[in-house]
Amino acid sequence: MRVHLKPTASRHPAFEPLIDSGFGRARIEQALAFYDEPHRHYHGRAHVLEMLHIAHATGHTLSPAQALAILFHDAIYVPGAARGANERMSAQLLRAYTADLPVELVDTAVSIVLDTADHLARSSPAQLVVDLDLLSLGSSAERFRRLSEAVFDEQRPLWRGAGESGARRKFEVQRARFFRSLLRRPTIYVTPSLRDRYESVARANLTPVVEQFRPLH
Repeated sequence: MRVHLKPTASRHPAFEPLIDSGFGRARIEQALAFYDEPHRHYHGRAHVLEMLHIAHATGHTLSPAQALAILFHDAIYVPGAARGANERMSAQLLRAYTADLPVELVDTAVSIVLDTADHLARSSPAQLVVDLDLLSLGSSAERFRRLSEAVFDEQRPLWRGAGESGARRKFEVQRARFFRSLLRRPTIYVTPSLRDRYESVARANLTPVVEQFRPLH
């Protein structure tokens, strides 16, 4: 997946439906600024823009709610936060930024953001967004390795008392647990065009990690 980023992120064509709904470019830039925090090595602005780019490049027109959910889904990102806490805070932030938008639009976007916590779409609008959030798993083997290192760099401070090998082991065991849950699903991706393109590659990337790293007893 090669991403071509626009000089001004708010001008990405995938944002147009959201802008047409009344959410201006200035607010988009304000929301994206949250992704520029220095501790974000993976969950940064490039992750959001890649989701938009892939949606656009594969012919998927995002609804305003889907674009809004992508914009805010990782707006709050605290490594090591309790499961779902980042997504709940991101959803609250979304509501704070959208008081003037239609309630149904905002409620749909909030529900999508909450679904990204466990990467399970509970509505039709959430399916594409959840799939886009997981597309890095279907990267080439080398890019998958680099992105994995970026996630490790974000989480490394959680194990300050551990040596490098100990921290690495804890990270990999934790990551393997998540990957194992994905591999147990009938498919990782629900959207047919994305499943056809990324499913087999993602499974090839995840399987060795699951086989090598198992929980410590």
